[in-house]
Amino acid sequence: MRGLIAVLFLSLFITSCDEDIVINQQILNRIPTDSKIIIATNDVEHINELFRSSSLFKKVEKLERIQELKNASSFLMDYDLKGESLITISPEGKDKTAITLITQVLESKLIMPDSMKTHTYNKITFVEDNSHNTPYYYINYNGFHLASSSKLVIESLIRRNVDDYIFNEEFASIYNRTSNTDLSIYINGSHKDWLQGFLFKNYSSTSKTRGHWFQLEPRKTEHAFNVDGIFTYADSSQHFHAIFNGIKAQENKATAIIPSNVNQAVLFTFHDVKKLHQQVARYNNQAPKKLDKTFQLILDNSTEMAQVSLPKSDGVVFSLKPFEALFMDMDSATTAKFEYRNFTIYELREPVNTAGMQPLLPLNNYKFMTVIDEFLVLSTTATAPEDFIVSYQNKSGLKQQAWWEDLSNNISDSSTIMYFTSLSTILDKAKNEADIKILNKIASSDFPFMVSQYVHEQGYAHYHSSIPQIDASASGAGIVQSGSYKSPRKIIAGPFLFPNHLNGKHDVAFQDEDFNLHLISDTGKKYWSKELDALILGEISVVDGYKNGRKQLAFSTSKSVYYLDRNGKDVNSYPKTFKNGITQPLSVFDYDNNRNYRFLVTHDKSLTMLDINGKKVKGFAYKKGASIKSQPQHYRIGTRDYIAFAKADNTISLLSRTGKVRTKVTKKIALNGAMNFQKNLIKMLDNDQLIYLNPVTGKITNSGKQISENQHFTAAHGLEIIQANNKLVINGTKVELPYGTYSNAKIDQLRGNKFIHLIDSGANLVYVMNKRGEMTDSFPVYGKGKTAMAQSKSNYLTTLDGDDVIIYKF
Repeated sequence: MRGLIAVLFLSLFITSCDEDIVINQQILNRIPTDSKIIIATNDVEHINELFRSSSLFKKVEKLERIQELKNASSFLMDYDLKGESLITISPEGKDKTAITLITQVLESKLIMPDSMKTHTYNKITFVEDNSHNTPYYYINYNGFHLASSSKLVIESLIRRNVDDYIFNEEFASIYNRTSNTDLSIYINGSHKDWLQGFLFKNYSSTSKTRGHWFQLEPRKTEHAFNVDGIFTYADSSQHFHAIFNGIKAQENKATAIIPSNVNQAVLFTFHDVKKLHQQVARYNNQAPKKLDKTFQLILDNSTEMAQVSLPKSDGVVFSLKPFEALFMDMDSATTAKFEYRNFTIYELREPVNTAGMQPLLPLNNYKFMTVIDEFLVLSTTATAPEDFIVSYQNKSGLKQQAWWEDLSNNISDSSTIMYFTSLSTILDKAKNEADIKILNKIASSDFPFMVSQYVHEQGYAHYHSSIPQIDASASGAGIVQSGSYKSPRKIIAGPFLFPNHLNGKHDVAFQDEDFNLHLISDTGKKYWSKELDALILGEISVVDGYKNGRKQLAFSTSKSVYYLDRNGKDVNSYPKTFKNGITQPLSVFDYDNNRNYRFLVTHDKSLTMLDINGKKVKGFAYKKGASIKSQPQHYRIGTRDYIAFAKADNTISLLSRTGKVRTKVTKKIALNGAMNFQKNLIKMLDNDQLIYLNPVTGKITNSGKQISENQHFTAAHGLEIIQANNKLVINGTKVELPYGTYSNAKIDQLRGNKFIHLIDSGANLVYVMNKRGEMTDSFPVYGKGKTAMAQSKSNYLTTLDGDDVIIYKF
């Protein structure tokens, strides 16, 4: 039955009390031995309704174990339950599963030996029904109807003396308190990873237990699958959850600093460190031992600690109590310190040893410490804190994700234990190759985490769990730092974004002081390096010379024109070196948008036109004049092409494809800055006057706008910006950013969306706005150097922090 299988699968991920009610103890006495999951319901349709729309279940219903359970439970569709009923899942043999139904006697299921296949056990006859893919067995016996996918279970219930049998006292207790709901799911909580092992057939053993039983009530909302309930345990050194008896839950704050790419994070809050330490020692069957001095000091000044596992590093985070001055003298406690993004990473003279707090924290010696506002991070490497600093600065922690608002409505602000487990971490448990293929198709961007929390009382805990599903309309919200790369040499050109046709993402290129060009992935993985002969001039152009979607890089230095494939290999006869040098960035033209590219090379007063094979283009003949002082640009109006550039004699050239003058501009123009083509006009500054040049007529119109020395003008993609530091006028609309020291604004268009980006070099922040000057979600982010933007599967922004390349996607 589809709904029952969904219960099992979602219980894997989600792994207040009512007044006592009168229950039928006899129904409990018929639960099969070793049942691990028990579903109490009076209507099978309650389960079907809950999971019918589960998109997560639809993605996993082909798993091997799911298919086994689906077949084993198919007989439940024959039943229309009307009274108190239990459905149980119990192990059978080494790796089999039995599904059993216990309900009131059903007259419709009377045995008619002459027309049915029957079996007799201990002189009692029961039926075998083969109307489904898997046979099942049933009997009305001693006041109950029993049906099971297992013949052995039916036989064991026939021989059971129910008057003397007690299935499980702890289960009877929790069932007695909670069974008055339409649907309750009970899961044996003894072994931490039993459900994962069962589903993926990959069991692990442990001598310690978590507790007794979960009672769960599923609840579906628009963007999540939620579960509420309780979890019971004994006040025993053998039960992990007994550690938190009497520990008052505090606010979970570390979610603001834990990066969103975390594999797993476990957060613990506490109000009484001494009591927590004593109960941890009891769990470990030890007398409390004195904690490391610095460790004790940190705990005394904290309300929360979290062990955090990231893809490339691990760390321990503490949420600190309010303080005016840090409780430690860091100068005397440290041997060295490093600055990273305006925060200090300290190397400790004596590492912090966490002995005495296992299993809440891993046993380790932490040599590095970082204080990030109200948080303290311990790590074993100097680079590990960088991930937390990035997450906090960029406001890209768990708490800032698009799904958090919906999640916060379904969980408590405070808990004693809180788990964040990425879907990929859970699915790593799978071993079956067919299962792995199915699971790999589940996008973590759709189901990023399983979140669960406990609020402990005495002997039980309130339990909340949620599996957020990201709404496609909101999935673009927020920004993450996807990667970074530390260049060992000074960066002198870039970063440049380059599309990767292999994975649909963008890579980043940059050049160091040794003139080496490097290409790295969006996660910061280095692909290759190539030695060039000089500094790259201007930007790197992206071309598709083979017209097959596999892109290449085209650019020039002061000596040569380079044309490289994505592996850094030279294409055709390139590079082309010119004895008379190159004085402007390479201009790449695709006149008719048919990928028949032309490379226009500037040598002071002359021009050379090349095709992608490195041959000079016949028919292009430019007559030398004054020195060319701007990069030649290509514009098209109607069917006519214009190649435009400024010269040192204050003239503007407008050429045809052949290099001959197409339109003569008679007025002298002292170009200040770049040419900007918009609405069939070339907008530019003549000294401090904003003018518009019509390429068709050569006529110049004065806009009446004067741009002073402390202002910057740019225009592109239908936007015109006049900028005076933090004050921008965008198409006539005034926008004011926080006071700072800003770089010149740049305009990019990414598939119809127009973005304006600039850097506040004083605060080291990158601002990205839409065409109206409204800030893009989650911006500003950290950055110091040049910015570049592009779009593939995501929007990409890359910038520099000194000689570090930073890659964001949003």
